[in-house]
Amino acid sequence: MRLYIYIMCVCGGLLAACTSEKSGSKKAVTAKVQSAPYELLVVADKDWLKTEAGQTLVQTVEAPIEGLPQMEPNFRVTYINPFAFSGTFKTYANIVVAEVDKKHKEPALLMQRNVYAQPQVVLYLYAPDNAAIVQCVEKNRAAILSMLNENEFARERKLLAKHHSGVVMTQAKKQFGVSMQAPRDIDDLKTGKDFLWASASKQEFRLNVCLYALPMQDMTTERFVELRDSVMKLNIPGGRDDQWMETDPRTVVAEQVAFEGKSVPVVRGLWDMRNDAMGGPFVCYLHTDTLRNRLLVAEGFVFAPEEKKRPIVRQLEAALQTLVFVADTHKSVSFS
Repeated sequence: MRLYIYIMCVCGGLLAACTSEKSGSKKAVTAKVQSAPYELLVVADKDWLKTEAGQTLVQTVEAPIEGLPQMEPNFRVTYINPFAFSGTFKTYANIVVAEVDKKHKEPALLMQRNVYAQPQVVLYLYAPDNAAIVQCVEKNRAAILSMLNENEFARERKLLAKHHSGVVMTQAKKQFGVSMQAPRDIDDLKTGKDFLWASASKQEFRLNVCLYALPMQDMTTERFVELRDSVMKLNIPGGRDDQWMETDPRTVVAEQVAFEGKSVPVVRGLWDMRNDAMGGPFVCYLHTDTLRNRLLVAEGFVFAPEEKKRPIVRQLEAALQTLVFVADTHKSVSFS
């Protein structure tokens, strides 16, 4: 995969054809969501969900997250029939309503916020027949997951805004001219030339964020891995001279992520400690620092043996999304 990095003037839209936002009531919704993070409710006929068309939707919402060492789905999904959709079910943060009926003239994927509670996203998937709904789901697979995941990231960022690490915020501003709201438990700092590593000292290496600078250049995914490895070898060594952090190149994936009007390239994969048994997932957000003519990488990585990685990685990724250049020196970057 090619990873091109350049200044981006216009951010493309997330949604493919047949997607729109549903206009809703102007009545204010005051109820708060009651579901746990990364829970999803799917409202659809359970017999239909067993069909080939229904399984297209099931496989979409239960798709595994890329870049994790074990198969973990994006969401923990609950399925209910439409007649059961009432009460506490309406306080889920993420809801998908699917219906196949000839009364729908054409397929549509509609999104509405805060219908029954807040912060909530409800996706309505309508189609006149199974063939049409399959086509719509397949065309909008990435958009469906993106809208639901962004709702969860927004919840995480809201929590981080209230409770974050002061030492990381201070050092990030001092060293790189950025602010970033890292999880509050991250309190131990190691600095190097154009490098910052912050970890949770009381959690045995579980939560980690890094900021580091790379030369401004176009690059392939392979070139990014080379540069990351050179930075980590220098700054995160192991207990012996033949041990250091490195990237497993077989696991690396790159994508363009849009959130809150910004669009940045994101690289995910697995890291390991050479000649040691340590390892885990990482995620990197790449930004251009035009004032200093360099790339700034914001990275989170996890070491949590025998634990589910989804909630930890998502918390760190939400923290990376809070990065803001203190001075107006940043423009979005993109890859394809």
